Amino acid sequence: MDESFAAPQDRSSLDGTMEYCALQVRTFDPDRYLTAIAAPKKFRAPLLVLYAFNLEISKTRETVSEPMLGRIRLQWWREALDGIYQGTPRNHEVVLALSFIVKEYSLSRPHFDDMINGREFDLEDREPKDIAELLSYAQSTSGSLLQLVTEITGSDEETANRIGTAWALIGLLKSIEFYRAQQRCYLPGIAVTQIGTDRALRAFGEVLNLASEHLDPNLQTSSNDLALYQWIARYDLKRLTRIKASPFTGHPTNAAWRRCRIIIASLLKS
Repeated sequence: MDESFAAPQDRSSLDGTMEYCALQVRTFDPDRYLTAIAAPKKFRAPLLVLYAFNLEISKTRETVSEPMLGRIRLQWWREALDGIYQGTPRNHEVVLALSFIVKEYSLSRPHFDDMINGREFDLEDREPKDIAELLSYAQSTSGSLLQLVTEITGSDEETANRIGTAWALIGLLKSIEFYRAQQRCYLPGIAVTQIGTDRALRAFGEVLNLASEHLDPNLQTSSNDLALYQWIARYDLKRLTRIKASPFTGHPTNAAWRRCRIIIASLLKS
C-alpha cells in the first residue's frame, strides 16, 4: 500500500477510484454488488465504495502469512481513516474514494472502527467461545456496514443492523467448509476437529435460529437495497434450514441459477 498522502485532483481521478471500487465489489462480492445496483442511482457509487472498504478489511486473514501482519494491516486502515477524517487521505484507490463519500454523507467514524475491530477476531486461531461472542462479531462487521449504508440512503438503522447481523451469520454457516480448510471454525464453542459431531450440529442449529430471529417476518423496510439484502438472506436461510439435519455433508453452494434469481429480484426492485 502506498503510504503517501493525496486527494483526488479532479473529477476524472475521482471517477477512476469509484470505478476501481465497483470492479472490486463486482468481482469479489457479487451479492453486495447487486444490492448496490438495486439502490437508487444516486446511491450506487457511494455504496460500492463502502463495500470495497469492507472487502479490504475482510480479506485481511486470507492475505497475510501470520496474525501480526494482519494486525499491522488493520492498523494501516485505522490510520488511513485518521487521514480521511483529518482531510489528508492516503493515496490508495479505496481510501481516496472513501474520503469523498465520508465528507459527502458525513459518515460516522465509530461504525468504521467497529468494522475494523471486529476483523481482529479473524486473526485469532480459535472459535467464538459462545453465541454472544459470535453475535458481537456479526454485529460489528456486517451489522455496522449496513448501519453506514443507512447514513447514505436514509433507511432505518436498527433494521439495517438486524439484517446485516443475520447476513453475517448466514454467510458464516454457508462457509463452514471454506473455513474448515483453513483450520478455522466460527461455530460457537466448536473446534475445527469437532465439525461433524452432534455438538457441532446443535451449534449449527443455534446459529441458524439466531439468524432467523434477526430476520423476523415482521421486519419491514422500504429501502430497495436493504429489501434485497433481506430477500437474499431469507432465501439462503431457507436453503440452510432444509439441510440442517446434515449440514456438514451436503452444504449448499451459490449455484448459477441462484445468481439469476437474485439478478431478477434486483431488477424488479430497481
